[in-house]
Amino acid sequence: MRAELRVGLFYAAIFAAPGVSLPFLPVFLQGRGFTSQTLGLVIGASHFLRLVATPLGGVAADAVGDRRRAAAAFSLAGAVGYAAMLPDFGLMLLTVAVIAASIASGPLFPLADALALGISARTRADFGRMRAAGSVSFLVTTLAGGLVLERVGAEGVPWLAFGGAAAALASALVLPDLGLPRARGFSGVWAVLRLRSFGLLLVVSGLIQGSHALYYVFSAIDWAAAGLSATVIALLWVEAVTAEILLLTFGRRIVARLGPIGLLATGGMGALVRWALTAATADARALALIQPLHAATFAMTMVGAAGLIARSVPPERGATAQALHASLGPGLATALLTPVAGVVYARFGRPSYLAMSVVSALALAVLPALASFRRTDTAP
Repeated sequence: MRAELRVGLFYAAIFAAPGVSLPFLPVFLQGRGFTSQTLGLVIGASHFLRLVATPLGGVAADAVGDRRRAAAAFSLAGAVGYAAMLPDFGLMLLTVAVIAASIASGPLFPLADALALGISARTRADFGRMRAAGSVSFLVTTLAGGLVLERVGAEGVPWLAFGGAAAALASALVLPDLGLPRARGFSGVWAVLRLRSFGLLLVVSGLIQGSHALYYVFSAIDWAAAGLSATVIALLWVEAVTAEILLLTFGRRIVARLGPIGLLATGGMGALVRWALTAATADARALALIQPLHAATFAMTMVGAAGLIARSVPPERGATAQALHASLGPGLATALLTPVAGVVYARFGRPSYLAMSVVSALALAVLPALASFRRTDTAP
């Protein structure tokens, strides 16, 4: 099996459990007795701890050298977390299991990015197509989770998530070995964080990705209040993810022509336009024309950031750098902007998307400095 296919399968496997758990795990937890307040505390705590654990996992993966072993260990921990949700042993164990599964899955995504970028650099395999396998998997398992919830009930949700985690473990065991040297200690963390270009990338990428916070939390609520059916809302979300998949699968020439800075600029401009237009309408036909901008706002931003890191950081520090970016860039920005989005939306409603356009404009304002520093800024 070719290396890029094995990494593509790993992407598909690690996105399977989140495809089920992100939308449907809260329903399962409520069925087990979690109140709204408890649900918010537990999920909030799991997100915060994941932000901390992800870069530590990246450092550990680089220290091991063989990313297969690190990926297998994190996948096994995630599978154990979901397995612990299956029996009803009380809220305390369930809380620990939810947090453990979230923490274990955190390092897997930047680890996959580091592997895919390493293979792409060596064989000229298409990073976007490998990453697209994860988006397709997320879409399929989200639809599967909805069917399971409807036909089996909420108790089927952790079983499906456990199956995804088990698939991640199996696919981790057949990942290619890039033969990288071990990167010992935490010196690599400071080497990456000292890069001025990396700090600016955290700001640019974090603001563009973080500008999705209001959309992620309130789009379905706002569109339902405007009279759109659940089916139409689901199709709008599917359309956005489909546009992302198409860009990742068939946009290799676009990615090569724009380069990392051009991709980030297009993502930022796309976000500025997307949220301004979304603030103005809840008409289904208009939204159907707006949603494909997700290919720019999410996919181009993600690919541009990953490519810039790969050009600035040596391969043996790749997992560390990708994990630091995931946590301190989009992860932290989204965590900070989500409560802000809640306050603004509660007061202004749909026009609150204009605030997300402002966030995107701030990212574009920082981009010229990033373009300037990155020409000579590389980590040892």
